[in-house]
Amino acid sequence: MSVLIALEQHFIGGADGHVYTSDPPNYAFWCRYLSAFEEVVVLARVRQTTDPQPPEQRADGPGVTFCGLPDYTGPAEYLRNIAQLRSEVRKAVFSADAYILRVPGAIGNLAASEIRRLGRVYSVEVVADSWDVFSPGAIRTPLRPLHRRLMTSKLRRNCRQAIAASYVTRSALQSRYPASAGAYVCAVSDVRLGCHFADKETIENRRQKVIELAEGGGRPARLGFVGSLANHVKGADVLLKAAAICLQGGLHVEANLLGDGRRRWEFEAMALELGVSQHVLFHGHVPAGKAVFEFLDSIDIFVMPSRMEGLPRAMVEAMARGCPCIGSSVGGIPELLAPEALVPPSDERELSAAIRRFVSDRDLLLRMIEHNLTVAETFRPELLEEAQRSFLSEVRERSLVAMQSLRGSIGIGNLVRRDSLKS
Repeated sequence: MSVLIALEQHFIGGADGHVYTSDPPNYAFWCRYLSAFEEVVVLARVRQTTDPQPPEQRADGPGVTFCGLPDYTGPAEYLRNIAQLRSEVRKAVFSADAYILRVPGAIGNLAASEIRRLGRVYSVEVVADSWDVFSPGAIRTPLRPLHRRLMTSKLRRNCRQAIAASYVTRSALQSRYPASAGAYVCAVSDVRLGCHFADKETIENRRQKVIELAEGGGRPARLGFVGSLANHVKGADVLLKAAAICLQGGLHVEANLLGDGRRRWEFEAMALELGVSQHVLFHGHVPAGKAVFEFLDSIDIFVMPSRMEGLPRAMVEAMARGCPCIGSSVGGIPELLAPEALVPPSDERELSAAIRRFVSDRDLLLRMIEHNLTVAETFRPELLEEAQRSFLSEVRERSLVAMQSLRGSIGIGNLVRRDSLKS
């Protein structure tokens, strides 16, 4: 039995004919679905390149293939490619037995529309909030309010009509985008920390660092940010403005941004315009895994001023390393952080005040380390894998029942038509 998984991620088609990714999900991610299905087909955008790709970032493999869509970016390119997108989605949907849509997103919407047209059923994995994706400041287009209403409405419909729904949050996304009463519903995070929980020595080093920081050790407070610089959704601009306010107020901070994207030049220009470029380091992209955790161990406070989140992997990774964290009160972040670590989105003054409060309060920093380690423990792989297996088992069984019912209806319809022709 094959499952088609539709998602918004961009992938890379290598010269060797294989598909790669610059971030998770790689092949190990898709292997989860092979526990319930014999074949996984990933429906996503794929950009072709002749550049060599690292083997560990390969996304396809035994049992996992890709149906590559045009690698469009933004609404204008989407409209230019809409005919080809619909054609490719239609072929992929027709060939599959079961469907999991990782929503929100335009590709999931196209797949849902085609699945409904064929009278078939689908399941959803809800990984973000459309209302927040198109919040003020996140996406900068005159059509943002229209996109916000339209995409939110589509996400609600996709969830309401799904036979099974998995949410990355415990309650935040479920309350805004409920499934139907008869659907199987669960909360399963995408985060897989593996062996990357901090050991005792790392935690003790962390405690000593924050004590020295709060006692005024004479060095800058190292703020860490991990996220895409392709747009303003992750709030890199808010962090830069907050850092400028801190520096103007005499608080010595250093902002370290890990990540890359097509808007990076805008953030570099903003740092220069704010007069803080000498206090900001753009580290660029690094592969997921060891390099990210080494970065997290090098910072004092992890900052995520996002305008939109589901349940952010980067924040959970920071928490598992014992990082004190500050985050905006969107999506699933309030499910992770203590109330005193939350700030409103798009509010650089509140963020700067929180940074100042953290840097100067030793007890607060130590308390946040313990809180974050405790929460991170709930993301142990064995707990998440069990919930994931239950969800996929339900998807398979419910899809089989729906498939048999559809085939029976088609058979009865054909018999009635044949009898009417005879008479």
